[in-house]
Amino acid sequence: MASSSNKRTAGDAGLSDTSNHHLPDADNVPCCWVCLEEGPDNAGKPLVRDCSCRGQSGFAHLSCIIQNGESEGKRTVESGEDYTAACFAKAFEFCPNCKQQYQNDVIYELTKAAVNFTERQYKDVSCGYLHLHTLSNRLTVIDPKTKMADKAEGEENCTKILSIIEEMKSNHYLSQNWKELSYIYTEAAGYGAVGSFYMRVDTEESLKKAKQYLEKGRDIFREMGDEMPMLIAEKKIASIESKISGEEILCVNTLQKIHVYLKRTIGETDPQTIGAGADVAEALCLSYHSIEAERMLRKLVETSRRVHGMEHEITKRTMAYLQRMKERIVITHDGQPFIALRYEENDGDSYIVVKDPTIDDEKEMQISASGIIAYLGTPVCCKGLQDQLKHLNGKIGDVRSVDLEGKCQVHFEEAGLEHAEIKANNLRIVFDLPALDT
Repeated sequence: MASSSNKRTAGDAGLSDTSNHHLPDADNVPCCWVCLEEGPDNAGKPLVRDCSCRGQSGFAHLSCIIQNGESEGKRTVESGEDYTAACFAKAFEFCPNCKQQYQNDVIYELTKAAVNFTERQYKDVSCGYLHLHTLSNRLTVIDPKTKMADKAEGEENCTKILSIIEEMKSNHYLSQNWKELSYIYTEAAGYGAVGSFYMRVDTEESLKKAKQYLEKGRDIFREMGDEMPMLIAEKKIASIESKISGEEILCVNTLQKIHVYLKRTIGETDPQTIGAGADVAEALCLSYHSIEAERMLRKLVETSRRVHGMEHEITKRTMAYLQRMKERIVITHDGQPFIALRYEENDGDSYIVVKDPTIDDEKEMQISASGIIAYLGTPVCCKGLQDQLKHLNGKIGDVRSVDLEGKCQVHFEEAGLEHAEIKANNLRIVFDLPALDT
């Protein structure tokens, strides 16, 4: 660590202000919010920050965060406060300044440290719930699909989780008070963590194993009447069934319930809530409700950028979703797909500039607008309609089906408008959705 002459106050470290905090220009250097020192720690490791803090706030030595987590975790256990396991894990995994969970390499190291500390300090079966909680959290951040060491560690942790559950249930006092001590919830969450891990291994054998454990956890949650973790388990089970069968299984209603619950319980700006909202938008897009999905994602991106910044993983994820969702897919009359980019006029004729989605380069080409059909989910605007359909001119909707003759069934955004079958020549692709009237 740096010399004692670099010591600062807690206020300088950013803990008193959750807004973008900047130190005075004469001393605009970040310091560790734990030890209040600048520069690397004794092992030469630099300050890190991978949360939602801005400016000079939130920097710390990883070793200091771990030391602080051990101290706070121990205090939590000794105090016997409610939700001990959650508070214990939070001491390691959440930044006390922005109140958000760490990400990427930082959370990877912190969850490992939490497991190691638990295994050193709390070996008794009566503390099994702490071990289960830290092992379960560790499983969420490792990468079993592409990293063999992570896969091996995850399988070992799954074995530990199942073994701890059995050991706790074989203890007479714990088994007699299983529900009263809320260990039944810990048991269900443990099965869920094991199932989620095998789901991410993503082989046919592991998916079947994942489904088995997720169903086991879901059934316990259902018996407890705890709807939210039950819905989350059902969402994962549906995803597994979809992978195994090769058929898309949409669960928009379940995803919407999860999103609403998270908004109510942890707030709409929490990364977990924003991620759940992105899941809803993706499911809406897959069911060709593209306009609703795009508008929802725009709000999520705006919220994430404002609260968590451009470098936060949830911001990057939602922006990538939005970028992908804004692609306008069209097909020619012979069925060849293109990504439409814009309209261009040439000698009085209308063309659409497109690119081939199967080729990575940026080469563009022009195709006559009359030779293009808006594909499923593409936002469109009606034009040139006559007689009974005249009132739909200028109205925006998304394409829900297309027939061989190029007729598109369009569902309109404006409330009260019935969906209609519209010829491709009477539709114009909407590249930028207009703002809604408020």
